[in-house]
Amino acid sequence: MPKICVIIPCYKHTDKIEGVIQRLLPYGFPIIVVDDGNSKEDAMELYKICENLRDVFLLHHDENKGKGGSVLTGLLFAKENRFTHAIQIDADGQHCVEDIPKITDIISENPDAVVSGSPIYDDNAPKSRVIGRKITNFFVKIETLSNEIKDAMIGFRAYPVDLTCQCAKDCNLNFGMTFDIEILVRLKWAGAPIKFFETQVDYPKNGYSNFKVSDQLKISIIHTVLCTTMILRLPYLLFKALFKSHDSK
Repeated sequence: MPKICVIIPCYKHTDKIEGVIQRLLPYGFPIIVVDDGNSKEDAMELYKICENLRDVFLLHHDENKGKGGSVLTGLLFAKENRFTHAIQIDADGQHCVEDIPKITDIISENPDAVVSGSPIYDDNAPKSRVIGRKITNFFVKIETLSNEIKDAMIGFRAYPVDLTCQCAKDCNLNFGMTFDIEILVRLKWAGAPIKFFETQVDYPKNGYSNFKVSDQLKISIIHTVLCTTMILRLPYLLFKALFKSHDSK
């Protein structure tokens, strides 16, 4: 049986995360909150939120390591505690916690798969973010030579813990905002099946995002890296396909 936990990376969303945790508690999964180098005031607020909650673990970064660094800290903690799967969800309340059963159902039927949300946006979604996602998803199709990945940017997904930790160890990943994109592409390269479910993503009015203009440049760079790596992998993939075709005759 899968042993599942939830990872919540948190930076500057202490006003929202308590509501996310309260909505998660009825599902009974241990929750790993990662304080990603918050201010002393926010770190203390996180401690107050988590201290009396059963099966809620609070991990701490002295310095901000970025979203990917926080997710990896949570994944390594999950691996140490023998969890098989970790559900990643954002701290800002944008994701539909009530879709957790969709994830667990898919995990039960596909224990080796990465399970990811396919976002449905509300009217408050910034057009720039929606367009940016479409551009990223276009490049991901090129990087994976596949239409399998419906969305590569959503932070609401479940990882098979051992494979993801191994993939992160083997690759020189960028652990900022590009992590969600890169880890999904590299897991696809590693042979992991990827399953999607539709989920509503809410952008509350006056909501705060940690996404910066500089992150757009970093995303462009990571697509350059991934596309170049795919080009370098092509001879191997072609040889593998030809060998498989010959072997099947």
